Amino acid sequence: MQTFSFFIHSAKSSTPFLSMVVASDWPRLRMLAERALADSDDRLAVEVRRDDRLVFSLDKNGVSWRAEHL
Repeated sequence: MQTFSFFIHSAKSSTPFLSMVVASDWPRLRMLAERALADSDDRLAVEVRRDDRLVFSLDKNGVSWRAEHL
């Protein structure tokens, strides 16, 4: 199991909300990021980080950016 940080961007705030998540594999991590994004209509994007390094980002359009180093 690994611990990840979700930085959740919202239309209501200029500062992202931080949430810590534990996931056992990449499909579960992606599913948790999708759920975090879908929790509110105000949420715009989720940055998924491990050890302060970007793993991937996901936005409301379903677009995902994967970090170059992975």
